[in-house]
Amino acid sequence: MEFILEKRQAHKAVVGGKEVIIFSSNDYLGLSAHPEVLRAASEAAALYGVGTGGAPGTTGTTSIHGELAEAVAKFISRDHVALLPSGYQANQALHHSLDSDRTVFYIDNRHHPSALDGVRLARNSRLVRFDHNNLDALKGAILAHRGMNNIVSLPSVFTVDGDIAPLDKLNEMKQKLGFLLILDEAHATGCLGETGRGVEEHFALKGAADFIMGTFSKALGSQGGFIAYNKNVVSHLRSHFRTLEYSTSLSAVSAAAALKSLQLLDSNRSLMQPLRKAKQLIIDNCAALGIPLISKESMIMLLPSANTDTLQGRLFEAGFLTITVKAQFASGTMPCLRIIPMAT
Repeated sequence: MEFILEKRQAHKAVVGGKEVIIFSSNDYLGLSAHPEVLRAASEAAALYGVGTGGAPGTTGTTSIHGELAEAVAKFISRDHVALLPSGYQANQALHHSLDSDRTVFYIDNRHHPSALDGVRLARNSRLVRFDHNNLDALKGAILAHRGMNNIVSLPSVFTVDGDIAPLDKLNEMKQKLGFLLILDEAHATGCLGETGRGVEEHFALKGAADFIMGTFSKALGSQGGFIAYNKNVVSHLRSHFRTLEYSTSLSAVSAAAALKSLQLLDSNRSLMQPLRKAKQLIIDNCAALGIPLISKESMIMLLPSANTDTLQGRLFEAGFLTITVKAQFASGTMPCLRIIPMAT
């Protein structure tokens, strides 16, 4: 089913004239409708307009962009942060910029298409795909390419099924084999870790990733993406991020909204508690009703069903907006409802 939202405010929306509760939004913390975030966006629009009118290297950079980049760098403890118009572009740009004839990318089979598209643009590099979270297969592939510039890339939280990357085991392997690690924190920022700093905080492995790609469009409730890294890995970047150079920059409105959301998350450790309580409430209610909900440590939950379209339709009639996905399990691919709670 395709849904067109006629109105939306946090977890509530109007679709086809019907008010529904959203159980499928990536706006995890409901910050897209937070009064302070809306105020920051409005003030930025009044000051800079709704578009920048240029790429970052021309007229597309405002003081808010600089503040946001500094805030992100401080939040995740990195030296450099580049801002891009979307998370998709950030993933593409990062992988493309690491291209060389000695580079081998190792991509988990369930990684996001944006990473794969970036690797395909890196035409001098090689691509090795490995089975989902199969670290033995990954190790064997890396050992077969000793002496190369080996780069492992995977999401911290997998988009469809909510699996969390085994960063603890990956980090042990990284110390022995010496590869570079890219983490896509799209579904981890604001959701994983005691203070929402993502999978590194979740595993208490600060600085484990060489490159972090993230987005402002999920828990931070805005739009845009970023690439973060430290000085010691700058030499691996072949060039500036092409997408950044030749695309109109992230709007000051989105940058201001993302900055305010990040400040709220950084200053209020209780901000994630309603999200975690909402998730537990869904788990408890499903368990009480005998509903086979698949729940992991991330905020993404799956409800397998052979009749997902029918179930989705019935839930919509009851006032709940969900989405369907095809999830991969050991037994094969199965249609599921993908359920995501919100803090609001």
